[in-house]
Amino acid sequence: MIYAEMTVPNAASTTTISTSTTSAQSGVLNGDSVYVLSTAVVFVLRGSNPTATTGCMPIPANFPVQIKGIQQGEKLAFINGTGTGTVYVTQGV
Repeated sequence: MIYAEMTVPNAASTTTISTSTTSAQSGVLNGDSVYVLSTAVVFVLRGSNPTATTGCMPIPANFPVQIKGIQQGEKLAFINGTGTGTVYVTQGV
């Protein structure tokens, strides 16, 4: 059985990012780790000013993922291979 374990976040700490075949960035993150949930398969890259490509790490659709090791001031960038989607990024859980 495959399952995901996560803490349900406070809604105030969640941001929404519309994704497409053009790279889209999150806002500046506070560091540590974030939870990401995407409505479509997306590719992700982190950094101070990242631009995601389809060669980056994929995140499956509708499966919560925890990204650890975020440095203070970094952002995440997301891109779809095709189509559009929505990514929910939650900090400070």
